[in-house]
This record gives sequence, C-alpha cells and structure tokens, in this order.
Amino acid sequence: MARGSIIFKILIVVFIAVLWQVIYIPGRIWKEENSLEKIGRQNMNAIYEAENYYYNKTKKFVPADSLENLLSFINADSSLQQKRQIGELTHILTDSIDRVLEIPVLSSIVPVSESISEMNGDLDFNSRYFEKYPEILTAKNDIKADLRKFDGTIDFPNFCAAKTFVDSLKILKDRINEYNLQNSTLLVQRYIDSLEVYLPKVELSQVQTYWKSTYDKVNQFIKAVNKTDIASVSSVGTRLNKFIDRANTGMSGLQKSDLNANLQMLSRQRQAIAGVHNHFISDYFLLTQKRGILQLNEVDSVLVKFNESNFYSPDTFDGKNRYLVHYTPGKNNIIVESPNLLNRFQDELKSATAPVQNLGIFPVLTRLDTSLSNLGDHLDKVKTEQRLSRYSTELLLNIKELSAELKDLSSVRFYRYAHGLKTFVDTIQTERRFSALKPLIEDIRNPMDTLAVRLENKNITDLEKRMDYFAGKIGVLDSMIANNNKIPANVRRAVNFTADFENAKGNVLNDLKSAMNPADGEKLRQAGVAIDKSTDVILNGYHEPVYGIFFSKKHKNHGYIENGQKSWENQ
Repeated sequence: MARGSIIFKILIVVFIAVLWQVIYIPGRIWKEENSLEKIGRQNMNAIYEAENYYYNKTKKFVPADSLENLLSFINADSSLQQKRQIGELTHILTDSIDRVLEIPVLSSIVPVSESISEMNGDLDFNSRYFEKYPEILTAKNDIKADLRKFDGTIDFPNFCAAKTFVDSLKILKDRINEYNLQNSTLLVQRYIDSLEVYLPKVELSQVQTYWKSTYDKVNQFIKAVNKTDIASVSSVGTRLNKFIDRANTGMSGLQKSDLNANLQMLSRQRQAIAGVHNHFISDYFLLTQKRGILQLNEVDSVLVKFNESNFYSPDTFDGKNRYLVHYTPGKNNIIVESPNLLNRFQDELKSATAPVQNLGIFPVLTRLDTSLSNLGDHLDKVKTEQRLSRYSTELLLNIKELSAELKDLSSVRFYRYAHGLKTFVDTIQTERRFSALKPLIEDIRNPMDTLAVRLENKNITDLEKRMDYFAGKIGVLDSMIANNNKIPANVRRAVNFTADFENAKGNVLNDLKSAMNPADGEKLRQAGVAIDKSTDVILNGYHEPVYGIFFSKKHKNHGYIENGQKSWENQ
C-alpha cells in the first residue's frame, strides 16, 4: 500500500512537471521568436535609414561589407550628434522637473488641477445637450462658477497661487521645445521659489470645505443628467464622475501631506535644478542656448542609436550573418534584406534544379538566338551599305521592324518559358537574395509545368509558326527589292534575304526537337515540387527541434525593405 502511494505521488510530480513544460516552454519559444523578428526588422530599418542618410549627403550607398564606414560617417555627423546631445540635455531637465512634481504635496495638486480643467472642458462641450433642460443648464453654470474659484479667489489665494505655479511647471515640461534650455532652468527655479513662498500658507481647511461643497454639487448634477436622455447620447456623466473621484483623491493626499517635510524636499530639488543650470552654462553653454528637444523625429532617433549590432541578424541559426545590401551604382534605389535561411534556400534551389540545369534544348536555343540576332544585324548592315532608304521608306520601315522582331522571341511561349527556366537556373548559381529570387520563382513555376508537357510531346508548334512568319516577311522584303526599279540591278541581284534566313535557321528546329527528351518533363515537375517546398520554408519558417522532440523553434527570413516598402507589411 505504501509503495503504491509513493508511486502515485511520483506520477503526480511527473505529471505536474510535464504540464508545466507544456505551458511554459511554448510561451518562452514564442517570445524568443517574436523578439528575433522584432530586432531583425528594426536592424534592417536602421541600415536602410542610415544608407539613405548617407546617400542624401554623398549620392552614394555603402556596401554590406563596409557598414563600419557608414557608422563612422554617422557618428562624425555634427548636426546629428548635436540633436542627440540636446535631446539628452532636455531629458536631464525634464527628469528634474518630474522629481519636483513628484513631491507629495505637488503630486496631489496635479490631479486636482487636471480634473478641474477636464470638467470645465466637458461641461462646455456638452452644453448643447444641457440646454434642453433649464435646471441642468443652471446647475452646470453654478458648477463652472465654483470651479473658476480654484484659479483665483480671496477665500484661499495661497492655494490658487501654488496651483498656478504647479500648472506652470507641468506646462513648461510639456512645451520645453518652445524655450531654450538655459531659460527653462531659470523658469523652473523661479517657479520653485514662488512655491516655497505660497505652500507654507496654503489654506488647507478652507480648500477642503469648498471642495466638499463642489464635489456634492457635481455628484447631484451627474445624477440629474443620468436621469435624462443625455445619458444615451453622451458619456459626460461617467467622465465627470471619474474626474471628481480623481480630484477627490488629490484633495485627500493634500490634506495628509506633511508641509514641512515637503518644503524640505522642494528645497533639495531647488538646489538640484541650480546644479543643472550650472552644468548647462559651464559644460554646454552654446548647446543649451537652443530650444529643447522632447523627442527626435523617427529617422533621427534611429540614426543616433545606430551601432555595429545593427549589422547582423540576431538569429544565428545559420551562423553570424550580415544583412544584405543591394543597389545599382548611380541610382537611388536600395534593398536591405534579412540573410536568414538564404544560404540554405539557395543550396536547396541549386539541388532542386541540378537535374534540369543542362537540358539539351538550352544550347540549341542559344544557337537560334545567335543566328537570328546575327541575321537582324545583317539586315541592318545591308540596309545601310546598299543605302536602301533612298529608294523606299516602306522598305526601310519593314527592315527595321523585322530586325527588331528577329532579336525578340518573347512572344513565342515555348521560347519564353525555356529561356525563363535557363535564366532562373543560371541566376540561382550566384544569387541568394529572396527579393530577387521571389519574382523569378513566381514567373517560372507555371511555365515549368507547361514546358514539361511540351518536352514530353516534343511540341514547338508556336516556334515553328514564328519561323514561318519570319519567312513570309522576308519573302515580302525580297519582292519589294526585286520589283523596285529605282534600286540598281546589281543591288537587287546581290540582296537575297530569304537565302540568308534559311542559312541562319538551318536545321535548328529539327535539332531542337531531337534535343527534347521526354524524360526531362518529369525532371521539371520534380524540380518544381522541390522549389515550392523550399519557398514555403523561406516564407513560413524552418522548425528547429528544441527541448527534445516535443517542441520546435521557428526560424524565419524576416523579409526586406525595398525603396521604403517593407515586404512584411505587404504580406
């Protein structure tokens, strides 16, 4: 019985441990994944903004292997560093103001003042509803008259003065970007001096009595409003209730404050502010004559924090990798791209396409390209050397048109698909950027399936039709030349474009059919499946087993930024 009890207890402990892991570990993994993604995209944005900042100054970009030069440039930029320093000095002052406002007696006055302001605003804004009810409108006007006394009254003038200087401190902090920093420190000192005069004389009893009367009036007003249809169109009752409760809490704190202790705190903060002022004029005299900066704009904020850690992806699953930077010299377009999984992706694409890398049709198509291009050049050469433009404008235009068509077979589906496949296979040998490969994959996947069927059936009907089209147009050219008596006889005898075309075409169509191996069709299909699988991983992440076989951590490519467009925002 005892042994069974022990085993049962052990099983309970094991069950609890497993349950804890099932709950805790997935959450931990999820946080890690999200942190890597967030940092990764912040890093890309930092590089992108830094590159554009550098470009705006120099009309050049910096390659990925020289990002240290980019960092040195930004760190040496005096205007940017000046903004950073002013921002830091501003925060020194605003932090000092916060410490003043955190003194208990002042921190009690702040919610009272803010709530009174909010109540005044709500009462004014909702006047259009109150006007339907004369008694409510009268009560509203009475309350506003009572609230105005907190700004100035002979019943408690010292409290009103103290409240005014607390308000001034808070306003100065919020609008410090409108004043130069030296003057701001002097204003803070002046406000503290005034508070030291008025706080000892604050009429706590009179203020509390007056507030209780006002509190009761507002409460009655709220009840009256909530009994009318105003409550269905406005939340004024709920908001007023929140404001008077917050003000009431402030008033309670004010009553409990030890004024002597608070005045000692205020004295210490006055000395601290004096120290800030001396620091400003002795160490940063010129800088602190400028207006404060509460917050740098988004780009400047990124640039002043730019550092070497931004160069590398935080996900080291594939090793420590720098972000990819791609641009074309002389142009202002740039791409900053996550390196995550791209080496693996490129290797998988190479492996997937290796069986179709050297299809027999490729060299034959290259031969056809060369022959037709040379024929087009030959047409242009004959046109120029024989000065055919002198005899017929129509002939000239026809030759130009045909020459261009001979060099562009993109309208022929078989040719276009085969050429696209060759371009894709060649590209992945040296290119790993997903921003470059993604559109190629999207363009080639359906054509690969169509091309597979064409190879199996040895179908090049559309290419044969295009050759017949060329033969017909060339025959027309020869006829135009032969029948134009303005053209010298020796020129007419010398020009034979049809023979030139037949020589260029040769046996290329028969050779192409011979090179089409039906077995290559299945190779293309298998390659397509493998490409889809690899693309799915790069888009959705690779799952790495962690903590044994029960959990996995997802590693993702975090996308890219191209000309200001973030790929993850378009997904």
